[in-house]
Parts: sequence; C-alpha cells; structure tokens
Amino acid sequence: MARSGGTVIAKCLGCMSGVILLSETHPYGGQYFNPLKQAHHWFDLFTPDDIAAFKRGGTMDFAEAIMLIAERCSSRGEKLAIRDWTHLDFTAVPFLPEPTYRLTTADVLREHCNVIQAATTRHPIDQWLSLRKLALIQGRLSLDEYLVGYRRFAEKCVEIGFIRYEDFARTPELMTQELCRRLEVEYDRDFIDKWVTYDKVTGDVVSARAGGKIGVLPRRPMEPGLLERFEGNGDYQKALMLLGYRHPG
Repeated sequence: MARSGGTVIAKCLGCMSGVILLSETHPYGGQYFNPLKQAHHWFDLFTPDDIAAFKRGGTMDFAEAIMLIAERCSSRGEKLAIRDWTHLDFTAVPFLPEPTYRLTTADVLREHCNVIQAATTRHPIDQWLSLRKLALIQGRLSLDEYLVGYRRFAEKCVEIGFIRYEDFARTPELMTQELCRRLEVEYDRDFIDKWVTYDKVTGDVVSARAGGKIGVLPRRPMEPGLLERFEGNGDYQKALMLLGYRHPG
C-alpha cells in the first residue's frame, strides 16, 4: 500500500539481473502510470514506430498491453515484474470514487497468464503517519476509512504471503533474497550497492528522512489521543493480529 516502503523495495528488485520492473501498474491507473510508456522509455522494449502504431490502433486494454510487454521481455531472456498500485484497490482516494478491496491487477492478469504474487506491509500507525502528510490525501481520507482498507489488504496478504517492511529495513539483503525466491527471480547480492541509483521507478526516488540508506526509521510524532483512536479500532486490532504487529506499549 502507499507509504509502506514500496518504492525502495521496488528499486532493490529492479536491480536484479534479468528483471524488467513496471512501477505502480494497475488496470485503472493507466492515465497516471502507463505501462507501455514505462516499457518504452525505461527499457527500450518498444521502438518509436511501435508506439506510433499503438496510437494508430486505438486504445489497448490493460491485459493486452501487459502480455505484449511480457512477450518482449521473454524474447530478451528477461522476466516481467509488476509493482502493483494497490492504493487504488484499498484506499482509492483521490483517484477512484471507492475501493474495490480486491487485487484487481492480479485478478485481471490471471485470466491470461500465471501470476506469482508476494506482498509487503508496514505497521499501520507508521503508514498512516506518512500517508496523511500527502497533499492529495489531506481532507479526503479518515482514519477509520484507512483502517478498513488496511485490514482488507492484510487479509489478502495472509492469503498470498508477505514480508514486513520493518524486517526488510533491518535485514534488506535477507528479505530481498526472500522476495526473489517467492517471485522466482534470480537474486543478485550486488543490489545493495546499486539500489540507491536505480531510477526506473515511480514515487520518491530517495527518502530524505532516511538519508538514502535502508534502515529502521523512528516513528513520526503523534498528536494526543491518536494512539487511543488506533487502539479502539476493530479493523486495526484485526490487522495487527493477521500481520504479527504489536500495538505500541
């Protein structure tokens, strides 16, 4: 989900040899992050003539575009990885009117290919403290609405398997190796020296708060009463149980 470490994890996975990684890709998100444009501009999977032909042919649906990209990857001996844009599914605002609470990208692609999934999570308090600072979120999402989406996402994570961002931050090499194993891509230990300069990704390229390093960050300050609001929310308590997190204190 948004503000849960997805950018840095995507940068690490993108450094793996033979991996083509599309970033924040979603059937309803093409106007914001177009997978064909990423494949063309970042990875030279298509020529300018290809792109012109696509435009002449009219709108290409999401699954068709992804399968075409996957074919180009395969022809080069590379594997396609997709960083899903699950914000649209479990939070939605301000891009969509309401969440679907389903993993739409995987559901759509599963009709056309074998989808291998892995999820990453972050403690709901830390994620909220970061998410609410975004200008596009302010005034559009309540804590209770956020926690409904978080709990629904946590249920999906348990189904498909997940790693916690906090574990990744403490042991990035071990957790990246585990993600590669789950996603069936070859692990390259040199990623730890390359990830910070990897720029084929959407989102914050380098976290100023982290100083460009992977590590556990201190929790952002909270106003009085916020911790109690979390503690009294049933969706929050269920999500903690599902993902193995603890309430502070």
